[in-house]
Amino acid sequence: MEQPFEPMVFNRHKYQLHALLIDRQAWFCARDLGRMMGLFLEERFTRKLAPDQRRNVLMSYYGQAKETLMVSESAVYALLVYHPNPANLPLRKWLTYSVLPRLRYSTDVEDHNSPTPGVLEWQTGELNVMHWQDEPWIRLRDMPCLLPRRDEVGGASVGGWLRKGLQRIL
Repeated sequence: MEQPFEPMVFNRHKYQLHALLIDRQAWFCARDLGRMMGLFLEERFTRKLAPDQRRNVLMSYYGQAKETLMVSESAVYALLVYHPNPANLPLRKWLTYSVLPRLRYSTDVEDHNSPTPGVLEWQTGELNVMHWQDEPWIRLRDMPCLLPRRDEVGGASVGGWLRKGLQRIL
């Protein structure tokens, strides 16, 4: 019997997204993606996609080996266009800037000296970081949301000059 694929599971709000790499290509569980888009994505919905954008794979889904409908990365973007919804913009950004980099770098990278994406659990949620030389690196544009505000520090201007400078730059 064929060995089931072991997916990576990503969490967004209260939903889970099962994703995996097959031949270095990203594939996503259609059912999970549909929940996140507010749709019931099943075989009928995915027929408008090209045959190379959808496939059934044997995958470990919530602990059980199950034949699962998967859609490719290009299919995800096509579905987001076919079914426009204002809530899909943050979903697209989350997939593009958080899920795909982590999925692609989840496998062994030949060059261990290169930066790899990761996630840092922060007070207000997750923060995308790059791990390089055994340290997490944070994007400059994310810094203003990390610095304490004046009212949070009892009126002192801790980081105020830095916050203003970063806001001017960004």
